[in-house]
Amino acid sequence: MNTLSPVVSDAFKLLRQDLYLHLDNAEFLAAGYDTWSEADAESARALIQDLVTVVRGVVALHDAPRGGRCRTCDGTWPCQAFETIHKLLKDPDKQFVKIVNQRS
Repeated sequence: MNTLSPVVSDAFKLLRQDLYLHLDNAEFLAAGYDTWSEADAESARALIQDLVTVVRGVVALHDAPRGGRCRTCDGTWPCQAFETIHKLLKDPDKQFVKIVNQRS
């Protein structure tokens, strides 16, 4: 069994908390969309592009170049990470799907 030292475990927790805080801050800013200036709207458009790049990067990490096995997880593909991303991006009740469908 491979256990992490308490120091490494704490470091992982801090890293996760930092990412969640970063996402919370972005979500908080998005909640104020009714008071956005034109510059805010332009920043939001750029943010969408940045977020798509992030999602693409995670999807690329979890592809299956080795005959049905996830490159990162080494489990059967689609792995849990890929399935979760798919479920979240394709949820018909979320804005991402609504925005994409408007453009089709």
